[in-house]
Amino acid sequence: MNKEAQKRTPFADALEEYCQQQMVPFHTPGHKLGTGAPCREQALFGTALRQDLGLMYALDDLFQPEGPLREAMELAADAYGAGRTFFSVNGTTACIEAMILAVCGPGDTVLIPREAHRSVLSGLILSGAMPAYMESRYAGREEVSLGPDPASLQAAIAAHGEAKAVLFTYPTYDGLAGRLAEMVQIAHQHGLIVLVDEAHGAHLAFHEDLPADALACGADCVAQSTHKLTGSLTQTSMLHCRKGFPYTERVAAAMALVQSTSPHYWFLASLDLARQQMALEGRELEEKALFLARQARKQLNALSGISCFGGEMTRYEAVESLDETKLTIDFSGLGLTGREAERLLRTAHIEVELTAGHHVLALVTFGDTEKSIQTLLEGCRTIACTHETVERKDTAEPPLPQPRVVMAPREAWYAEKEAMARPLCAGQICAETITFYPPGIPVVAAGEVLTGEVLAYIDQKLNEGYVTNGAADSSLDTIQVVRKG
Repeated sequence: MNKEAQKRTPFADALEEYCQQQMVPFHTPGHKLGTGAPCREQALFGTALRQDLGLMYALDDLFQPEGPLREAMELAADAYGAGRTFFSVNGTTACIEAMILAVCGPGDTVLIPREAHRSVLSGLILSGAMPAYMESRYAGREEVSLGPDPASLQAAIAAHGEAKAVLFTYPTYDGLAGRLAEMVQIAHQHGLIVLVDEAHGAHLAFHEDLPADALACGADCVAQSTHKLTGSLTQTSMLHCRKGFPYTERVAAAMALVQSTSPHYWFLASLDLARQQMALEGRELEEKALFLARQARKQLNALSGISCFGGEMTRYEAVESLDETKLTIDFSGLGLTGREAERLLRTAHIEVELTAGHHVLALVTFGDTEKSIQTLLEGCRTIACTHETVERKDTAEPPLPQPRVVMAPREAWYAEKEAMARPLCAGQICAETITFYPPGIPVVAAGEVLTGEVLAYIDQKLNEGYVTNGAADSSLDTIQVVRKG
């Protein structure tokens, strides 16, 4: 990395300089630098509306960058060790869709993990590719998925010799990093292109105590949510191609296909600034986050009835390392489900990332402070003091059902559908993707059989109060199935 060059913020500078010119706008957006915006919008966003710009050729074009935006993306590639980096204003969803579109076409087989994000299914629908699932390991005691291990990958390759690519989720939502370098090597030995959904890993490259980042593990194409754990604005992400990746130009074309033609320049400038921050200060910032997370984990584990797993998770064969900035806080020792714990924490004005089983997930970043961590600890301490400890029951969070794919997602998407009462759906082919969000992992996807196991999982989630996402009928009283005959 060229540290001297990384001091530059070419696109953010260009945006700031343009705004200082005070040009009279005869272009979109229609509110004309805020003067025509609704009063409440003006009150909410204030002078920031004067920087609400997009598609300004005076500032560069996202899809044919030749000036400051091109330089900004080149600096991002240098910071992350990529051959080429693309900015996304449509989140990591667009990045995942683009990398699948770039390397796969109709009928191509892609190996994916069971816990793949719903955007992977969207990419399969858009490309016409066919999913084949690797078996994921599951930690019953901790109620978390561990992802596939090398044996899972080897078995999937043996069963699907026609596969063109493999997509890994790395690390998991809970910060568990699988044996990615080993699996990348296996995949490349069999001629597979390696795609990685590294949504929760934009910070990994900047501290040696964090898991190795996907590019360092040899991946071909990596999608990162820059906004999740580093400093860019929500909805901004980056897509990295390794040096010499032969599909890079197809990736560029695919990114133009799935992104808005009116990219918000706030978003692009925030990516430029977040890159500079991590390149120059990343190690110190992550050192702070790790310190806070370690202190929090230690104190959480000292609370009666509460636990927060750590490095001991590497006892599982599928786990190489752990991102310690993820706090999976387990309340099973107090007889509480994750949903119940979440509601109790909200009364203390604490908002967690997600809930599942008997735990909640709290993310610690360099944006945290001793005060914010103490607020979390006090909230958990209050819960511990007001609930008696209990013996943990065996009724744990079930693993996600194993998919039974019988139709390409694209084919199921375009098939004639009918709404069928959920109790009658056993054996039917699902025509929609059903997800409980977060973490956005489909329980069943279009083209998969609605097995008894899938329906039982849905029943359990609904009984526990989880809200579905993606289904036409949000109550799931009915499910869209492929019409027979």
